Amino acid sequence: MSNNLTSDQILMLPNCTLPISSFSFTGLFGASGSGKSTQLLKLSKAVIDWSKTTAYDLEKPDLCNGNITHFLYMSPTIALDNTLSHVNTDKRIDLEFTDDNLLSLSTKIIDMNKSIATAMQFQTFVRTFIKTTPFKTIDELQTHPSYKILIQALNVIEKTKNEYPELLTKENDNYINNQLNKIFEFNKQFLRRPKIVLIIDDSSGSKLYQQTANNTFYKLIVQRRHLGVFFIGVSFHSGSNAYKVLKTQMNAILLFRGLSPKAVADMFDCVSALSSPIFDANTFVRIYQQTTGYDETDNQKKEKYKFNFLYVQAQPNVSININYTEPV
Repeated sequence: MSNNLTSDQILMLPNCTLPISSFSFTGLFGASGSGKSTQLLKLSKAVIDWSKTTAYDLEKPDLCNGNITHFLYMSPTIALDNTLSHVNTDKRIDLEFTDDNLLSLSTKIIDMNKSIATAMQFQTFVRTFIKTTPFKTIDELQTHPSYKILIQALNVIEKTKNEYPELLTKENDNYINNQLNKIFEFNKQFLRRPKIVLIIDDSSGSKLYQQTANNTFYKLIVQRRHLGVFFIGVSFHSGSNAYKVLKTQMNAILLFRGLSPKAVADMFDCVSALSSPIFDANTFVRIYQQTTGYDETDNQKKEKYKFNFLYVQAQPNVSININYTEPV
């Protein structure tokens, strides 16, 4: 049974191995060697594996179903590779992390979506036209008043398909395939909406998290649902690397060892729904410290907490867990 999303909204992924929401922006905070990279890859793998259980539907292009189309992994230690094309989603595309490269990548994703949106509007017209306008020969079709618009639409679609071959999806309606083959050699494929996983591992020193003006990465975060950016995971060495305006965009926050009480309290403030008459920032800090062995002096006991983290789900519902599954 497919785990298709039923709405183009932020929803918990059904039957996923980890508590992940759709269109998630997840921040991981903690000291070096605390386990952030391991959890980043675990989260991204869960999203990719879950997506393989869903099916893209040309009749419902606004839904973000189907396999991941782009798996992009950025780190300061990876050699530069800025291509977005010919992506095998079982293999990640490794990109060197710099502010300029992230801005460039964000711009490419935004521009790609503009091109795809235009082509998909034409695509909707073509599929509707073919299903509602029967014809036996191309000569018969050429007398139709919308023939020139149809050819223009097909040209735009084919051009965009050549530009973004990773976004091709099968047309399963044989009637549409057969009718289009009367016009030109149709390869039984149309365009689909992008579905992107973006991982930024160790973005220390970046200034992009401390500014919003003219920042295409911030635009990517805010508009991720409309841009088909299904999962963004970013790791930070401290809570001060990111402004509150950016933290409040996060669906989930993972707090690993090595954070100051002030940094943890700041995280609490970013998820306003956590606050209640019986639960406050001090309680949140205390739970974090217990979870990560913050005050533990016994080295053997401290080792037990080495890779623990506090998992805060901010959207679409609010919850706090030790690691992923133990409720607080």
